[in-house]
Amino acid sequence: MIEGEMKRGFTLLELIVVLSIITILGTMGFVGYRASTPPGAINAARNELHSLLRFARQQAIMRGSNAMLIINYEKGDREKFLRFAGVIVEEEYNSTIWKAAHSGVYLPEGVYFVPQIDDSATDGFTFDSAWPADGSDPDMRSQYNCSNGGGSPNAIGAIEYPVLDTIVLDASTGNEQDWIGYQFGPDGRVKGVDFGVCTADNGSQSNHIVLGVASYAASGDLFFEESDKAVGMNIRLNGVSYAVDDPSAL
Repeated sequence: MIEGEMKRGFTLLELIVVLSIITILGTMGFVGYRASTPPGAINAARNELHSLLRFARQQAIMRGSNAMLIINYEKGDREKFLRFAGVIVEEEYNSTIWKAAHSGVYLPEGVYFVPQIDDSATDGFTFDSAWPADGSDPDMRSQYNCSNGGGSPNAIGAIEYPVLDTIVLDASTGNEQDWIGYQFGPDGRVKGVDFGVCTADNGSQSNHIVLGVASYAASGDLFFEESDKAVGMNIRLNGVSYAVDDPSAL
């Protein structure tokens, strides 16, 4: 009788342990589910890109050279367009010899870097009617101008982006892609990128990054919507950046 009770007690203990494990796994599954969909995914994307931005600045200071956060801007590649980012570093200051600091990362599915509009007919993305216009207050588009002066072109150029080999800026041959750039100098300050239309001589920049929810429409364009879910990062002239949760603060 005692032996039977001991067996039943042991079985009950096993049941409690199993139920506890199921509860823990269920909680983890719920957290994972929330992290894979907005707003969890958009916050995860912001954290990922913010880490890369700070990594680029750190590399510039440590190497005493230039470093750049780059975001893919090749609309023909749906997998990478506005959601694949990386960091490139100049081997020596003003050597013009650049290499990738790592293999690059993808933002979570459904979350994209929010660009400015140059030509809505050709850039491969559009916004819903409720999304604030470019230059409005709040400014719900990323800013990546070549200089702080008005009318300057955006910091967009061509880069060959291998993992370890030398990177060519504004390349005319090879596996060429278009990229948006945020560059830091050896003093850790944000500066003009080294693309053909933008040079580091343009001085320090005032920039910010916005991330938003988007999906591909029947037209083939990437369609941004739900601007109230947008988050971002402000980048000070000294290179220090901080996260922004309230879209009105962008």
